[in-house]
Amino acid sequence: MRFSYTQILIVAFFLLSYFNASAQFQFGGGMKFNTNNQFKALGLNAKIGKDISEKFDINVDVAYYLATKASWSFDFNLHYRLFNLDDKLILNPTAGINFTRTDFDKDSNSVLNNSLNLGVSLRVPTDKYTYYIEPQWILDNGQFVFSVGVLYPTISR
Repeated sequence: MRFSYTQILIVAFFLLSYFNASAQFQFGGGMKFNTNNQFKALGLNAKIGKDISEKFDINVDVAYYLATKASWSFDFNLHYRLFNLDDKLILNPTAGINFTRTDFDKDSNSVLNNSLNLGVSLRVPTDKYTYYIEPQWILDNGQFVFSVGVLYPTISR
């Protein structure tokens, strides 16, 4: 199943608009490493998240890969708040959908791959920032993705 760029942007817009009730946003970024067998990719990563209930957060993650056959990726993930150790260590299993643009076909045309992903988000909050490590397994194309970065203070709406 393939999605167009327009469909991806429309879904992202409606997801963020739907959850626009009073809640808390988090934003930040870092680095992302993709270990796909056909390409190895290191990229810059931006992330925005929002709590949607007491136990769930929704996160949108965008990566721009540097000098590789993969040019960018979008992840739309649902985080389940499983474990919180006195706001010093937070462990959230994640599931979602990944879109990765690559140049895999023999004519060097861009291909948009999409797949389900499973992972875990490990967060360490401090007074100023929240540091995160997020390994994810993207079910198609043998991709294991590892993200590290920082989230900035929560913005309340």
